[in-house]
Parts: sequence; C-alpha cells; structure tokens
Amino acid sequence: MPLDILKKGLSILTDQIKERKDKLLSQLANNKSISSLDEQWLDNEANIIDEQMIIERLENASDFEPESEKLDNGGKAIVKKLRQLGGGISDVAGNKCKRAKNLKDTAPVPVFTSKCSAMLAQRIEILDWHHKYGKNQSKTAKHFAPIYPNLKIKQPLASAWLKDEDKWRSQWAQSHGEADRASKRVRQMEHPQVTEMLQLWVSKALGDGLLLTGEVLRQKWIAFAVLAGIPSEDHLDLSNGNGLKEFKRHGEAGSADSMTVKSERSRIQEIIKSSGYELLDIFNMDETGLFYG
Repeated sequence: MPLDILKKGLSILTDQIKERKDKLLSQLANNKSISSLDEQWLDNEANIIDEQMIIERLENASDFEPESEKLDNGGKAIVKKLRQLGGGISDVAGNKCKRAKNLKDTAPVPVFTSKCSAMLAQRIEILDWHHKYGKNQSKTAKHFAPIYPNLKIKQPLASAWLKDEDKWRSQWAQSHGEADRASKRVRQMEHPQVTEMLQLWVSKALGDGLLLTGEVLRQKWIAFAVLAGIPSEDHLDLSNGNGLKEFKRHGEAGSADSMTVKSERSRIQEIIKSSGYELLDIFNMDETGLFYG
C-alpha cells in the first residue's frame, strides 16, 4: 500500500538523522553551544514534523489518492521524498531544499522579521500550549512561528525554554500582580511588522538629523499600520506615548547634543533679556518635526 511505503520512508529518514540529532540535542540540554550550521540542520533536515503531519493526514483520509492530490507543492514534495526512501531509491539528496523552495511559492515569508526577544507572557503562552497539545517541541515551534514571526521560534529555542520553564513560571507568578505593566510590554509585540518599520524609519530619520517627537512617532506608527493593513480598531492606544518611549528616548533626547542644548539655552535667555520680552510674549514651540514628518 502507498501509505505503508511512506511510513517506511519516514522510519528510514528518522534512523538517518537520529544519531546526529540526539548528539546535538544532548549538547543543548547541557548548555553547550552548537554551530550555526548544526542549528540550521536541526531546524530543517532534522525537523520531520512536516513529514509526520503529512502521513497523519493521509492516514486519516478516507481515500489516499484523492487526498494526496489535495496537498500543496510542499506536501507533494514530501510524499515523493518518503516514497523514494521507502521504495529503496537512495537519490533523494536536495529534496529538503526543493521542498523549501516549493513552500516559498505557497506560503510567503513575512518581509519584516528581525528577531525580537520574547516577552514573559508569550513564553508562558507557548509553554502552556506545548504541554496541552502533545509536548512535541517541533510541533510547538511550527505552530507559533507564524503567530510570532519576529521571535524566530525554532525547536532548539523551544527546548531551551522548556529547560528554564521553572524559572519562567516563577517569574510569572511573582509578576502576576503587575499584570497591567506586563500587558503593556506584551502589547508592543502585537504588531511587530509595524514596530520594525518604525524602527527602520527612526534610524533613517536620525541619520538625516531630524528631531523626532512623540506626535511624529504616533503619526508614523498609524501610517505604517495602515500600510500593513491593520484595521483602525486594532491600532494601539498611543495617546500617552504608550509603546513609544523607547523610540522617544532615541529620538528627542538622543538626537540633541547636550552641549548644543546648553549653549542654545544661554543664547535664548540672553536674547529674551536684551530684547525686553515679556513672559506673556514667550511661547513654547514643540512638534515642529510634523512639518517634514
């Protein structure tokens, strides 16, 4: 039967990767570093969750052939590879790369995916899901990768979090009374693609010598949110600068040289004094960056 051949292929594939995979996972479990090539191998060739899910899907189908025809290009490539292995054909080199290329055609990779650190609440959410749905690290990583693309969740990362689970849960218990503050930190990760666009824009603006104020940042965040297709009702509440403090620190304060500020203050005070300006004629001007924002 075709399904038996695929299962045999999966068994052969599992045996092929077992020794190296066990060795690398043991190193990670003992806090030993592994090379970037080994990390990539664990995340790709050694990650057979896709193969397992394809077989499970075909096994639960009422009819093998029609169901196999419904698979996308990536799924069909997996079936071909397992069929070659199970049928005794050894020439399957490069199939993993081909599968990655096919998947690229059917599932576009997010454009803005610079890596961010996971918030405590996110780690707890991921750990809870892991224990609830089978305790499979690769499956957990695969589930949350599209949900939190900027975290770059892979199986080794899930393994590291599980090793430190007691520490994370202890911190969660201690900070549970600070739910509001933690919630604000987590909300900044709700729209990571917007955050990254804003980060890139801020870097460029500071390089051009622009003064970035809170209102400029708020307007830019909204503009990028619209560009990313985020509905207005899902926009973060930035009225009080919530979520923009980091940008403001590198914007208003970070873009002004302290010596320049000191000398300008003295110069303006001298102008006011020598020109005889009354206090009622002195205005505080702010948010001028809006003219070129």
